[in-house]
Amino acid sequence: MKKAWIVEAVYIIAALIFIGICILNKKEPETEVFGRGEMSTPAVEATKAPAENPGVQSGEDQNEEGKENPQEDDAENPGEDAAVTSAPVKDTIPESEDQETQVTPAAPDSQGGQASQTPEGQEPGRMAGAIEIKNENYEQYSNKKHAWWFQRKKDHSPSGSGEGFPIAPFDAYYLDKEATDVDKVVYLTFDCGYENGFTPTILDTLAEKNVKAMFFITKDFVKKNPEYVKRMKEEGHLVGNHTVRHLSSPDLTPEELEAELYDVALTMENLTGYRMDPFFRPPMGEYSERTLKVFQDMGYTSVFWSIAYMDYDVNNQPGKDYVVDHFQTYHHNGTIVLMHNISESNTQALGDVIDMLHGEGYRFAALTELKK
Repeated sequence: MKKAWIVEAVYIIAALIFIGICILNKKEPETEVFGRGEMSTPAVEATKAPAENPGVQSGEDQNEEGKENPQEDDAENPGEDAAVTSAPVKDTIPESEDQETQVTPAAPDSQGGQASQTPEGQEPGRMAGAIEIKNENYEQYSNKKHAWWFQRKKDHSPSGSGEGFPIAPFDAYYLDKEATDVDKVVYLTFDCGYENGFTPTILDTLAEKNVKAMFFITKDFVKKNPEYVKRMKEEGHLVGNHTVRHLSSPDLTPEELEAELYDVALTMENLTGYRMDPFFRPPMGEYSERTLKVFQDMGYTSVFWSIAYMDYDVNNQPGKDYVVDHFQTYHHNGTIVLMHNISESNTQALGDVIDMLHGEGYRFAALTELKK
């Protein structure tokens, strides 16, 4: 009995000593969670995200024509009259959901009649004289990629060209080489990858000045703005093809190229009642012998340019005065002008540019004259 009491007393004393030690050291016994020692995590100062580069735009790249597409700088050498310029046409085209197009009633044409109808025996969306496109038929043509460029000349003589090979045999133009001093002509063209709010004003100015132009449209543009395309045709302008996706032509097979152009033309015909005019603007000015042959076999005339400048960046516009001065400095007979419908500067300067060129004795011609 005495022995049991002594053992119990020893346990009580040991327990009291242990509790006392814990209190004196203010230490709690370590606990475990699922077999792991639970340890406190030291406080760590949150890291800050690097400052955003104010020169870089977030979100979708706006370059179209969007995504024209996309861009080499249009820098000039101020010490030389001849400034070599690469193609300023990398406008990025916004992506859009692919959807079936709906046929709408034919719109009246500029003479008050009905919109152009598909000729009997001709498939909608196909150009007159188009042949079947098969890849094996084009292996004899080089697919080496060329990027269009030209030379500016301040003496108003015709621009030098960036022809890596003669393009005329492929029904392609950048200049009217038959233009004479007796009949000075300008061909005004706009690339329309997407709408930026300026197309109606551009059309208003053209109507006010009684000037006709060429509009190269993408599928996205006609799907979202069929009323603008109808107005272009109703007011006597030409509407040509700028592909569905604004991709570099030599990167695609002949069959893929055919599908790109056919889809735009068919969509325009279905949504507006008007047939597309047989003119094509290569996205980004990139081409090859093979691609020009494909376009020619599809019934299209390929159209490059001899006046252009950096007007495609909607966040870095050159300004109205720059545009007017550019035309004053570099205008020349037979020029095919490349402009973009997304440019605020173009919209502001267009009327003054037209008046200036009229004052220099030029008339504004339709690209159909190149086919005569």
